[in-house]
Parts: sequence; structure tokens; C-alpha cells
Amino acid sequence: MRKVLLVLLVGLLALGAAACSGGDDDESGGAAADYGAAEEEAAQDAAVSDGEGDAAQAGGGEDAVAVAQETAVPSVRPRVIQTASLSLSVPRNEFDKVIDQARVLASSTGGFVVESTASQSGDERRLVTGSLVIRVPEQSYARVMERLSGLGRVEAREEAGQDVSQEFVDLEARVRHLEAVEAQLLSLLDDTNTVAEALTVQSQLNQVQLDLEQARGRLQYLDDQVAFATISLDVRERQVVAAAADGGPWSIVDAWSTAGHGFVTVVGWILVAAATIAPVVILLVLAFLGARFAYRRGVPSVKRTPSS
Repeated sequence: MRKVLLVLLVGLLALGAAACSGGDDDESGGAAADYGAAEEEAAQDAAVSDGEGDAAQAGGGEDAVAVAQETAVPSVRPRVIQTASLSLSVPRNEFDKVIDQARVLASSTGGFVVESTASQSGDERRLVTGSLVIRVPEQSYARVMERLSGLGRVEAREEAGQDVSQEFVDLEARVRHLEAVEAQLLSLLDDTNTVAEALTVQSQLNQVQLDLEQARGRLQYLDDQVAFATISLDVRERQVVAAAADGGPWSIVDAWSTAGHGFVTVVGWILVAAATIAPVVILLVLAFLGARFAYRRGVPSVKRTPSS
């Protein structure tokens, strides 16, 4: 009778593990459900025939209370994954300074830099653009966004939040259930008497432990995403002319820079024009010299006689 009850309990635990792991495999789930139903009826008949004296002697009432307390659903608190993107424009030659300030700000709040990129335009202006992805603690998110917005002119700003509270509750309940099943299977594994029984229990235990690790990993990942907000910062340098037209500060250095840029541009266009018309001028000069030479050869020279 003990062996029969042992096999029946293994079937029931297998049914619980299959139900907890989800309904991805319909065929195996259906077979497990049918098998579990038959095993459950057999277990109920065996329990009625044997009586409930053994459960009372083992302190089944206290165990039931303990299991009920462990599986009680905890209070739900908001779990939100915060993400944001911020685009700034800064004066020319200020890109590196702004990026360094953003790095220091992230480090001072307990955050860190995830990714950083920078590139320079290919035209004569040589303006720098780039991005910085940082992660900061959730309690410092609002303050960091305010400080980053003050590093330049805000051109675009987008914030989003994903509520994962329900998924947290489901995963925590799944972990508790799988831990309870794992403990029962380990207890049954110690009570097995034959190799076949041990292999059956071990197979179910391996599957339960795999599902448990997956649930714990997903729970840990979500906890990390909630604990740290992700901010993507895009920075680009703007032209000096655009800054002056908008009423920004204009220094003597900016004026000399603009004048030098204009002078180089004019000289460049003059050189381009000269190089373009040079072949035409050379051809015209050669044609003129050739015509003059031909004219001189065609006209006979007149000798002058000395006057008496």
C-alpha cells in the first residue's frame, strides 16, 4: 500500500508542476490532466480507506496552517519601469563638457553609463553630435531629469512608464508554489525504495527546479528594471549663427569665427571660379597670338627710302 501511495503522490506532484509551468504544450498538458484526475480519484479512495489518523499524528493541521501562511498573497505595491529620452542642443565646442557633466550626475546619484556614442559632421562646420544612455536609481529619476534638462536647450523630451505589478505578483506566487513542490519531491526522493521510483521522482524534480530557476531569473530582471530608470540623452552642437539669431550671447570670439569662416568661403569660391575659366582664357590668348602671327606673315613689309 505504501508503494501505491508513493506512486500516486508522485503523479499528483507532476500534475501540479505541469499546471504551474503554463499551457504551452497542449498535448502533454492534456495527458497530464487526464492522468492526474485518475490518480486524484485513486488517492481519495486510498485516503478514505486508510483513514485520516496518520495525518493527524503527523501534525497535518499545523502543516496546513503553515502552508496557508506561506502561500498568502503579499500586499501589492506599484512596480513601474521608467524610461525617458531627452534631446538637447548646445553651443559649439560644448559637446564634451555637457557629456562629462551628465556622466558625473549619473555617478553622483548611484547610477552608471550604459552606452555612449559621438560623431562629427562631414561638412566644413564640423559640428559634433552624440548620445549617452544612463541608468539611475528610481528615487533620483525626477531630479536627474531636471538637472539634465538644464544642460542645454531642450528640443524633445519623452517619458514612459510600464506597470509590472501584476507580473511581479504572479511570479512571486509561482516561485512559492514551485518551492513547495520542490520540497515535497525532495522528501519523496528520500523515501524511494527502488531505482524506478527514484528515477520517476528525479525526473519531475528536474523539471520543477528548471521552472523555478526561470521564474527566479525573470523576477530578478524585473526587479532590476524597476530599481533603475533608463534615460537616453541625445546631444548636438548648433551653429553660432543660429544661436545669435535666436537672441543668444554673441562674443568677440564668435564674431571673429564667423568672419574667418566667411573669408575662407569667399576665397574658396574665387579659386573655384579662376580654376574653371582658366582653360577658356588660355585658349583665347593662344587664338589671339596665332591670329596676330598669321596676319604679320600675310602682310608684305614696306621698305622706306631715305629722303634726299
